Amino acid sequence: MTQANHPALEVADLIVIRGTHSIGPITFQLSIGKQLALTGGNGIGKSSMLLAIAGLLPVTSGTIRISGESMLSGSDGVEPWQRGISWLGQERGLWPHLSIEAQCRLVARDGGKTAEQIVAVAQSLDMAELIQRRPAALSGGEAQRAELLRTVSGGGALLLLDEPFSAQNEDGRRRIETLLEQECQAGRSVLLALHQTDSERETLTLTQN
Repeated sequence: MTQANHPALEVADLIVIRGTHSIGPITFQLSIGKQLALTGGNGIGKSSMLLAIAGLLPVTSGTIRISGESMLSGSDGVEPWQRGISWLGQERGLWPHLSIEAQCRLVARDGGKTAEQIVAVAQSLDMAELIQRRPAALSGGEAQRAELLRTVSGGGALLLLDEPFSAQNEDGRRRIETLLEQECQAGRSVLLALHQTDSERETLTLTQN
């Protein structure tokens, strides 16, 4: 089987320990060009699963494969920056000393979007007039869209997005939904953590063991 025929992401019997909380085992697949939402209440482990897949949280047992390649092989597994992912967390992580456009261009240097594509995405997110600003000059909703803009500007084929709609009004959510559909049509795959069940895409609801 060629790598192109593998799912974008395969998770099997994954167990993660965070503090005193055991999460899993979780098993699912995400096909190339598709979206999947992990849903469930607060503290159920959605963010922890994304962190584990990204390589930012240790895995107790199970397997993670991205494009057919094991992320847990070897003593320490594959480093986060080598996994082919682009990440959006709940905590705002914009760099305060750079404009939004400069941040996007920085993450895009390794196989990401061109300067023209960054501007086009900014327009689709209603950010075209704001990308020369630094994060301190943005509202909460604008900052969340700016960080999403930076995330999709990178070259990762797998997007891991933790609550990307939390600070958005109806228009902001609609713009993000449209962008994610376009990114999937371009061959990217999207795994989201969402608090509420989502009718827009396939979902996997996490429950307490």
